[in-house]
Amino acid sequence: MTNKQRTWGQFATPVDVADILLGFCWRRPDDRLLDPSCGDGALLRRASLWRSWLESGEDHSTNSLYGFELDPLPAAEAANVRGARIIQADFFSQEASAYPAFDAVIGNPPYTRAEWFGRLETPTAQPSLLPAEPDDAPLRRRLLSHEVAEGLGGRAGLYAYFLVRSADFLREGGRLGFVVPNGWLDVAFGAALKRFLLDHFRIVAIIESVVERWFSSAAVNTCIVILEKAGDPELRATNRVRFVRLRQPLAEILGADADSRRVSAAEQFVTRIMPPADRLTAPAAVRVRDQAGLDPGARWGALLRAPTVFLSRPTERLAPLRAWATIRRGSTTGANDFFYLDRHTVEHWGIEARFRVPLLKSLRGVRFRQIAAADCEHELLCIPPEAQIGRTAIGGYLAWGESRGIANRQTCLRRKPWYALPQQPEGDLLLAKGIWQRHLVGRVDAPDSVGFAVDQQIYRLAPAPGVPIAAVAALLNSAWFALSCEMGGRVNLGEGVLWLATYELGDILLPDPRALTAAQLRELEESYRALGDQELANTPEGLRQPAQWANDELVFDLIGLPAGDREEVRAALIMSLDERRGRARRFANSEGG
Repeated sequence: MTNKQRTWGQFATPVDVADILLGFCWRRPDDRLLDPSCGDGALLRRASLWRSWLESGEDHSTNSLYGFELDPLPAAEAANVRGARIIQADFFSQEASAYPAFDAVIGNPPYTRAEWFGRLETPTAQPSLLPAEPDDAPLRRRLLSHEVAEGLGGRAGLYAYFLVRSADFLREGGRLGFVVPNGWLDVAFGAALKRFLLDHFRIVAIIESVVERWFSSAAVNTCIVILEKAGDPELRATNRVRFVRLRQPLAEILGADADSRRVSAAEQFVTRIMPPADRLTAPAAVRVRDQAGLDPGARWGALLRAPTVFLSRPTERLAPLRAWATIRRGSTTGANDFFYLDRHTVEHWGIEARFRVPLLKSLRGVRFRQIAAADCEHELLCIPPEAQIGRTAIGGYLAWGESRGIANRQTCLRRKPWYALPQQPEGDLLLAKGIWQRHLVGRVDAPDSVGFAVDQQIYRLAPAPGVPIAAVAALLNSAWFALSCEMGGRVNLGEGVLWLATYELGDILLPDPRALTAAQLRELEESYRALGDQELANTPEGLRQPAQWANDELVFDLIGLPAGDREEVRAALIMSLDERRGRARRFANSEGG
């Protein structure tokens, strides 16, 4: 990755992606087209080539192609695109009223959070996007006049601001096509963006690929979003949105890219993925939904990725996990290199046992669902605020840490005294924040529950009073819960790891143990005892083990899932794991290349 990619989030748009954007949005050769972050002109160059194919022998040098670019070097290169007018300026400083409305806006905006721009150095003497204030609120005010800006916040990708601002430059009925990171489909700030899209556009299509990475050097996973500006609420309400999951690489779908046949292929692709109802073909799976029924607070990623059985699951017997359990992550030390103790450090300083507790850094090496202190390879420095440390070995270790500036680290400064870590959350069920190929919810052995510490990458779950721990452990070690995690978490980065935030886990629907009969709870407890004796395997292999199979069938019964749908749940879980493994493999290949 180049420095400019790392700093500015700039990645060249592949030809296949450019042609999909053009196929959806550029409907006539004389359409006025804008790229608001054109870089060196890759998209405009492709549009110019399309026009030469479509208007062979005619003069197509007219300035109907426009591009804005902040960085002067790529802007100068983009100026060489025939028929393009390049404005070397900050897109957000431009007034839409100064330009005739555009028929199409296409782009590949920077993959950078808006809040990061306050930390960057300018590539030129002109500050433009980069505000002097460290607070990101002035930046948001400069970027947009729309009320949605406050809802987006500084953690939103800058692409979200490009999406909103671009609406001002687009004519009614004009098309917008962007390739952007896919996180907005599921994360919190995405609700404000989705509400804006629902209120201003007919959402034509949202497209992801399960077989290729469109930006091999970018660490994020991306999607294509196609919009049509529509001020009429009736037009928006009656629109049908296509959620498209590509099952073949674009190059295979579109064919040769060196002549006018590519234009026809792109147009045919657009037609094929606009069916009136759900359709599954070799190139793509398409799910169709009424725009009026889309909830901006919902996870739209599930409409791309979830199996039908998951979306149509019976819910009358289910309740969100947060309704009957608390989920807390392990505490953050602010200096793991100091607070996490290995044997050498303990022996070197002679740190007293009363100031140490076993620490589980990860569930990766755990072999069984019952987790004991023996599974901990480290210890956590645990000093009560009132502890007397005079004439102790720990006093020398703390003095050494202060000499190295540990006490002045931001997290440590907030504590009084700086070395007194907050109390570990309660909960004898352990879940990993990041999941690779093994879904596991461990249970801490009862004798070890007191003083057993976990890293902040591990969640501790405590069910409501009176709910049997073993029964909950059976529910959370089911294929249904694993699939719910796959559908409810995020794989926004290229490495393929599934990440789960506390609120995402809390939203997962499961049978509420408080509503189950005593006999049903006993069945779950007995099922978990059988699982606890079974050595762990990666989830795809473990699904066929007798104890796991029996536990899954029991949970399916409690959910009320028809027998014919159960194998689809297992197959969907395996497919999701396979797709994440494939993403990681493609990411590793791109990094190695």
